[in-house]
Amino acid sequence: MRRNIILLTGLFVALGCASSPEVRKSPGKDRHAKRARTSGWAAGDVSGDDKSMGMEMSIGVLDERAVDRAMKPHVPAMSACFSKAGDARKYLSGQIVMRFVITANGQVADVQVIKNGLGSYPVETCLVAEGKLIAFPAPEGRRGTDFEYSMTFQSTGERSVIPWSGEEMARHLYGISTDLASCGAIGAADVDVIAYVEPGGTIGSVGFASEGSLDPSAADCAAALMRKVRISDAPTAARSSIVLRATFPMTLALERTVGVSSHKVAAKHSKHR
Repeated sequence: MRRNIILLTGLFVALGCASSPEVRKSPGKDRHAKRARTSGWAAGDVSGDDKSMGMEMSIGVLDERAVDRAMKPHVPAMSACFSKAGDARKYLSGQIVMRFVITANGQVADVQVIKNGLGSYPVETCLVAEGKLIAFPAPEGRRGTDFEYSMTFQSTGERSVIPWSGEEMARHLYGISTDLASCGAIGAADVDVIAYVEPGGTIGSVGFASEGSLDPSAADCAAALMRKVRISDAPTAARSSIVLRATFPMTLALERTVGVSSHKVAAKHSKHR
């Protein structure tokens, strides 16, 4: 089951309204719905044959309507998380897909940002924290389960965003690769970085996505270090209304550190032969 919500946040910010953003369901059937094994029963949002659907009882089943009822009171607070992006709301737009891991008694064991089209760790942290407060009914079968839930945020449109090479962006982080490594592992699974370079070359916003849980301390440390970097030779550094967006694996930013470490280890072994 995958639920989609669009938050017209930028529209309300542009109008100077202090109320919560409008929330509405995305129209139409999600043609890309997958992972029927973990999604529970859901009309119109789960794809798969009868055989795969029959496997769901082995892990617990959550009715889509029950999920909607549990989520509804928390949507305003989750949509308000966009305020955590600060001035980056001038250009941040995109969808965040979260995986809710539910225990056999309906408690939220974990919330993971598995896909990230936004790129703001403060927003992501807020969504995860709010998501963990939600109480769901116990899944049928009294077994744990999980499902995906997506929210889409819209910027005020004051600045345009254009894509930039992830490899080029990571190269500019080599100078702090040792410091980034000292933050520790951000996640047990692979971690992708979403970063924005504002006019003048400053990194204005950083976000993460992973198929697993993140270490908040390590992620905070890495995001803070990246935002201190200034890229003076960025293609649009001198333009006042263009922001660059780059996505790359975290390991790419640590490539120099990994290479140096491997070289030292090789030299050490060679010396003792």
